[in-house]
Amino acid sequence: MGWVHGLKSQWIIMNLSLPNSLPGRLPLGVTGCSPHSIADLLQELKWLLLDKSLAPRTILCLNSHIYNLACSDTHLCQCLSAARIVAADGMAIVWATRLLGHRIPKRCNMTEAYHAFMSDETMPSSRAILMGCSSAEAEAAARRANRSSTHCRVVSACGGFLSESEHREFLATHSEIDLVLIGMGTPKTERLAQEAEKLCPRAVVWGIGGGTIRIEAGTMVEAPLVWRRLGIQWLHRLASEPGQLWRRYLLGNPLFVLRMLTAAWHQYRLKRR
Repeated sequence: MGWVHGLKSQWIIMNLSLPNSLPGRLPLGVTGCSPHSIADLLQELKWLLLDKSLAPRTILCLNSHIYNLACSDTHLCQCLSAARIVAADGMAIVWATRLLGHRIPKRCNMTEAYHAFMSDETMPSSRAILMGCSSAEAEAAARRANRSSTHCRVVSACGGFLSESEHREFLATHSEIDLVLIGMGTPKTERLAQEAEKLCPRAVVWGIGGGTIRIEAGTMVEAPLVWRRLGIQWLHRLASEPGQLWRRYLLGNPLFVLRMLTAAWHQYRLKRR
């Protein structure tokens, strides 16, 4: 079937204009955010899978929690800055960019983007590895991906609780892979993504989020669509795991709002000078 995949890739290349420059980035305090919709992200994924020379090849995301951590983590800021795309995974990021005078049309939810990618039959064929959560969850998510996708095959999976050296060994073993799917906490995802780009230089490295892996594995329930559209997915997660997440949301969300209001005030004062 290799010739079929080859013909499919040739057809996609003939009908797709490859990018001439890197995607843009909107400034947002200590970091920046890409204005990509899910459709835009899928287009980038298609380009990256077709042209192995395009760089950088990492796709990450940004929400209020990741932003708060980046405010006190220089290495995390560097990881975000080095990525090709930092998608607005949280509605708070969409609202914050608008407050600062930019406009992101809609949120780019990583779980929804992952589902859209797996079901998009126009994507070129690819081989992937998946890393994150428990070993059982990673393997269950990989099996579901292989059942649902006609173009992407997850050939191996490993849990997110291995040591750094074990993760590096796993990546090195799959150095010729097309796609590395990572779903761990921040900043572990971002730091591992940097390692993956070095050890798997031809791969697209995509931080799909630990929640995505758990949803695919069946160990976490995705928030209802209306909650996601209203920007209160965090409330669903808080209700599901209050003991683990109360600090992130009940303390972190007000802190993020304060930081964005402060940034907007400083921006306003600069414009008045």
